[in-house]
Amino acid sequence: MKAVAHNEGSGDMTIELPSAPMPRGSLIPGSYSEFEIEMEARRLQSAIKQPVRWSLDTCRAIAPLTLEINDLKREKDVFLIAHSYQTPDITYGVADSVADSYALSKDARDAPQQTILFSSVRFMAETAKIVSPHKLVLHPSPQAGCSLSDGITAQDIRDLREMHPGAPVVCYINTSAEVKAECDVCVTSSNYMRICEILPGDSLIFVPDRFMGKHLQNHLAGKKEIIVFDGECEVHAAFTGDKIRNWRKRTTAVGINLKVLSHPECDADVIEESDFVGSSEVLMNEALRLVSEGNKDLMLITECGTADRVIAESDDDLNLIGACVMCPHMKTTQLEDILQALRNPRPEQVIELDADVIERASLCLDEMFRLTEYSASAF
Repeated sequence: MKAVAHNEGSGDMTIELPSAPMPRGSLIPGSYSEFEIEMEARRLQSAIKQPVRWSLDTCRAIAPLTLEINDLKREKDVFLIAHSYQTPDITYGVADSVADSYALSKDARDAPQQTILFSSVRFMAETAKIVSPHKLVLHPSPQAGCSLSDGITAQDIRDLREMHPGAPVVCYINTSAEVKAECDVCVTSSNYMRICEILPGDSLIFVPDRFMGKHLQNHLAGKKEIIVFDGECEVHAAFTGDKIRNWRKRTTAVGINLKVLSHPECDADVIEESDFVGSSEVLMNEALRLVSEGNKDLMLITECGTADRVIAESDDDLNLIGACVMCPHMKTTQLEDILQALRNPRPEQVIELDADVIERASLCLDEMFRLTEYSASAF
C-alpha cells in the first residue's frame, strides 16, 4: 500500500509526515528476550503500515516499552484510551480504544476496568473522571493542554449568562470540567449540529469555538440566534480556503480528482471548499470508504493523527495530498510517560475534581448522551 503526502511549496510536491518519536531514555524498560522484542517490533510495524517512518529498527527500539505497558495493563486491570491524534506507537501499540471525543467519553463510562489511563490532553481525562467518578483516572502528561479548553473559564460562562439571560449554554467537549459545570449541554464535533437544532428556544450560547459557532449560525440562520465565544483550535485555524483552492488547481492540472475532507473546527472558507465535513472518527471512516471505492487521492484537513490512522486502517492504494498540521499538545505524551504513570503515577497524573464540579458537569454530559440518543431514534 502506498501513502504519499504532498507539500504546496516543493517542486515534486512530496514531503515527509512528522518523524516517529524515539524513546527519550528517561526510563529503563523491563527485560525482554530478543525473540519477544523482535515479534513485538514486527507486530508494531505491521499495524502502523508506515515502514519508512516506522522502520523495523525504530519498532525494535520501542518494543520493550509497548511490551511492558501491555503487561502492566493486564496486571493492574487498566483500560488505556487514546485519542486519534496520538502517535501510532500509542494508538496501535498499547491503546485499548482509539476514537474521537464522543466515542471515548462513552468508552470511559462503560469500561469495566476501575482504572482508566487517558493518553490525550487534560480536558479529555477530566471528562473521563466526570463520567466515571468512582474510577481512578490517570493522565500521563498533566501539562498537555488545548488551545480551545485553555482559552475559556467558568467565569466567562457566568458573564455570558448575565449578558444573555435565559439562553441555554452549549459547550464543545474541548472545555475544562469547571466550564462544563457551568453549561447546560455538552456537544462534540459529531453531534453539535443536531443537538443545537433540537434545543428549545430561539437563541443559544455556543462556546468556545468561533468557527463551529459560525457554522451553527449559517446552519440555523432564520431559526435561532447563535451567540458565539471567540475561541479557536490553533491546529485547525491554520488551514485556509485559499490553500485548498490552490491544491485543487494544481491537482486538476495533472489529472488528479482530489477529495477534501475537513474537520468542523476549521473556518467557513475551508468548509465551503470541502467535499466532506466531520469529526476525526467520521473523517477516517469516510476516507476509508472513498479509498475502497477507488478514490485514492485525498486531502485530510485536520491533525496528522487522522492521516496516520487512515494509512493503518486501509489495505488499498492511498495518496494523501497536502501537509497536515501537528497538534503539539496531543503529541506531548510518549510511551515513556504512559509507562511511568502505570508503574508509579505522580499525584499530578491522577485526575482529581471537586465533587460539586463533577456533579454539575455530569449533568451537562448526561444531557449530551440523552439528546444524541434521542436525535438518533427520532431521525
